[in-house]
Amino acid sequence: MQIRATKEIYQQLKEARIKIIIPLILLAITSYFSFIWVIAFKPIFFGILIFDTNVSIGIFLGFLLILLIFLVTLTYVYLANKILEPLIKKIQNNA
Repeated sequence: MQIRATKEIYQQLKEARIKIIIPLILLAITSYFSFIWVIAFKPIFFGILIFDTNVSIGIFLGFLLILLIFLVTLTYVYLANKILEPLIKKIQNNA
């Protein structure tokens, strides 16, 4: 009985992990490769200055990309602590 419960909790853990990781990975990878694609094929776009300042669109979007990765990391940590950790503790208690 205890082994069956542990297997069910483990299956829930695997499903929850996939539901958390896949969207975050897709968000990070698509934004990163989009940035690289623009650098490779339209580099002049990143050279345009914003509002007559010394800051170009490339610098601004690169900064936003770094912030996005921090947000993805914070989101993962929050969801892992909120959803994954309780399931892991249940598995440890059943073992």
